[in-house]
Amino acid sequence: MTKGEFKFALQVEMVLNRIPQPEYRQLMVEAMMVLTMLVEYDNKRVNLSSLEIEVDKIVHEANNLFIKDLKMTPEVIDKAMGAANISLYFYDSAPSGRILVDLFGKMSDLGQQVNFADKETGVKSHPIFEAVKAGLLIPVQTLVETQGLPVLTLRDDKGHTPAHWACLGGHTAILRYMIENKIPIDEPSSNELGARPIHWACVNGHIAIVDILTQAGVELDAVDNKNCTPLIVAAQYGQTMLAGYLMGKGARLQLTDKDGDNALHWAAFKGHNELMRLLIYSGFNPRQKDNFGQTALHLACINGNITAVQELCEQDGVEIDIPDVNGKTPLQLAIGRKHDKIVNYLKKEVQTRNSILPRIDCWAIIFGPPGNSKGALLFFLVNVVLWGYPMYIFKCFPLTWNELPIYHLTFIFTNVVMWICLYHANTVDPGFLPRNIPEYDLAIKQVAHFDEWKQGQNPLSRLCHTCRTVKPIRAKHCRVCNRCVKEFDHHCPYIHNCVGYYNRMWFLAFLLSMAVLVALSDYFCYHIISSDQWDWLLAIGTVELFLVSVMTIYFSYYVLSIEGMSWYQIDYLVGFGLLAFFLLVVSCIAQTSIYHAAVNLTTNERINFKRYNYLKDGKGAFYNPFNRGLKNNFLEFLHLRPGMREEDVTLLGVHVV
Repeated sequence: MTKGEFKFALQVEMVLNRIPQPEYRQLMVEAMMVLTMLVEYDNKRVNLSSLEIEVDKIVHEANNLFIKDLKMTPEVIDKAMGAANISLYFYDSAPSGRILVDLFGKMSDLGQQVNFADKETGVKSHPIFEAVKAGLLIPVQTLVETQGLPVLTLRDDKGHTPAHWACLGGHTAILRYMIENKIPIDEPSSNELGARPIHWACVNGHIAIVDILTQAGVELDAVDNKNCTPLIVAAQYGQTMLAGYLMGKGARLQLTDKDGDNALHWAAFKGHNELMRLLIYSGFNPRQKDNFGQTALHLACINGNITAVQELCEQDGVEIDIPDVNGKTPLQLAIGRKHDKIVNYLKKEVQTRNSILPRIDCWAIIFGPPGNSKGALLFFLVNVVLWGYPMYIFKCFPLTWNELPIYHLTFIFTNVVMWICLYHANTVDPGFLPRNIPEYDLAIKQVAHFDEWKQGQNPLSRLCHTCRTVKPIRAKHCRVCNRCVKEFDHHCPYIHNCVGYYNRMWFLAFLLSMAVLVALSDYFCYHIISSDQWDWLLAIGTVELFLVSVMTIYFSYYVLSIEGMSWYQIDYLVGFGLLAFFLLVVSCIAQTSIYHAAVNLTTNERINFKRYNYLKDGKGAFYNPFNRGLKNNFLEFLHLRPGMREEDVTLLGVHVV
């Protein structure tokens, strides 16, 4: 028996000793036995049908006896309610869980017998808080029926009401129950912050809770003791969709907290980039200062978020060298906190703004802008053009053509196919969605008139505030390209492009051709290494050894120490090892792409299916509504058959959000 189990057993024994009537004591013993069995069976996850008869018997006896004389302290009631939470697992599988909750509710049905003014615990440990936190409506109703509605106005040891905890947990049923019974749902906490339930709902982004509160008359711009509005709280916690809802409902944008910071200041400070873009688009001024003379750019530099800094610097009229009340500019703040990327970016930005001639960033042109590097693509090109082809043309081809002509013809033809596929995979638009479309503005404006929040529908979940567009089903915003892509699969650095609806077949063809080429190259390397007809020749691949990695250099040094090994054999031995590795990688990626085409899924959907409601069935398990059979899936992948429309997905019984 563990220490916790021993302590719980002592508490049960203390309760049993306080019960005068033997029948009540026996009832308590049986209840605890059933609870223990439920816990054990919960761990084993087996059917509880054999226990339901015993539970029904106990409940029947409880109804007859009514437990009027049973005395329990608030701690024991709290422990019983906490133990009842364990039975929630059985709500869907058997009625035992709900019966047990009712049983513990009857155990707390003490009426005037319970002394809630206990000096040691007082009202602060009342079980109503455990029931509300767990979202258990039945125990809440039981406590209200036995102890009256005032139980819903109590406060815990931190000064919070049950309404606060219901809003924080998103328990709509309990909140509606409170509203139906005229319970105050806008009382501030009795502590230094003085937050209201609507502020707590904004912490976790519960739009449905906020909607219920506003419909019940709660002020949309209610403030706490620090003058934080629900919109400011939503910005502090990065709740973008909730912020869009609040602004659509008419939340005042100009309100600030006691330090003069508005929602944009907080979004920039916390590094919530998408929310920051939405706020700027909705009318927030990025040049506005707080009481410390700091703009959103100052706060973004303090936080160290390079994307937020870039976004703010791109806004018209934003000054990057403006000092705060302490004389600190955004650049100085970034230097003081050693945010090197921001420091380099701001220095270049200052030079650009102070320069008469337009600045040309040659590094960005060659190697790509920050966050979207061409390094992987250049690595591939350098290896193929500066090492692979010279080795093939000057060494491999002359010595093996007579022996392997068919292999060479296949190699040359596949090379042509590979370059065509790479060109199209790199240059073809993968399916970028148009930006700044009117439908985005219309969706924002219609938030205030949307009456289906309580049904789980969210008109903001399909919006991209970066592209200012409405995303269709299966689309996703790519953080690297900074664009929304139709049927987004993934971003591939080796083609320096996203893989989406319009270039996915080119990407798959590129992978297959690469797999064939690497396999042929491996065979050529093996054939040359096993040959002993060569003389000492200059190693063309030496340069490549330095370009690949330090490990390759070490490997070449190790090979050089082998007695009798010639330079050309070293080159091809190294090449064989590298090509074998690339063959494994390319083959795995190609097989994965073929599998996704066969089942009509994208890489993004397979990895992140839990995020998308259209990939779940009624029980929340994975369900693929796009799978129309192997043949039709491949035809759709190759654009030989139109894809499914959203209306078709809805007809399958999948609710698209």
